Amino acid sequence: MDIATLIGIVGAFLLLIISIALGGSPLAFVNIPSILIVVGGGFAASLSSYPLKELLNGVKAIGKAFKPGLPDPLEHIDFLVDIVNKARKNGILALESDIDSFYEKDQLFGDIMRMLIDGQDIEEIKSNAETALMKVDQDLSTEVSVWEALGELFPAFGMIGTLIGLIQMLQNLNDPSALGPGMAVAMITTLYGAILANAVCVPVSKKLKYYKDLSLLLKESYILTVEAINSGTNPNVLRGKLMSLLGVKAGEEL
Repeated sequence: MDIATLIGIVGAFLLLIISIALGGSPLAFVNIPSILIVVGGGFAASLSSYPLKELLNGVKAIGKAFKPGLPDPLEHIDFLVDIVNKARKNGILALESDIDSFYEKDQLFGDIMRMLIDGQDIEEIKSNAETALMKVDQDLSTEVSVWEALGELFPAFGMIGTLIGLIQMLQNLNDPSALGPGMAVAMITTLYGAILANAVCVPVSKKLKYYKDLSLLLKESYILTVEAINSGTNPNVLRGKLMSLLGVKAGEEL
């Protein structure tokens, strides 16, 4: 669980709510048409940018910002080094009995270990792994870009809602008492757009990008592991490479 994401988003909304409550009536900041324009308009426009399936997957990816499901890097390194140790002592075929645990760890890792155990050429294994990584990169990048797009669309529709409200307000210039409330309602849509963009969309997109980069590094470590097994690399040498790749030291966590 990434507690920082939870604290950040909840904290931002909590501070806004407290500020609004201290400044006056909270109900003055509730306007259903404005919500429809900003939220509904933002999501509707995003359909023009992404296929429905990709958009839904991107929206659901917000869960990864709170619970990325990635392994602890040091435990991950220990797991891979133990595999290299076993292969070095007992031979590559000794890993056959562990193939199920490799697939449980990661589908990509299971696939490339299966190819290695079956005796495929290391260059072919690396080529297949790199192709799979490109697909993973594309999928994860799409999840990030969905939230980046929403972070741009929500404020844009907030401004559109404000313009709509101003036009409606100007139609009532003959009633001065209605100008103040009308202006307040017109500005609410801009407020909604700014809050959704800066308190949710931008932070989520940045956190998803961070975890995307980390996920790709973890998957690249599988390629290094297969190379080490194939070439008989000393496990300690592999440990150093993996720790350098993931940017961690003994006793540290990402």
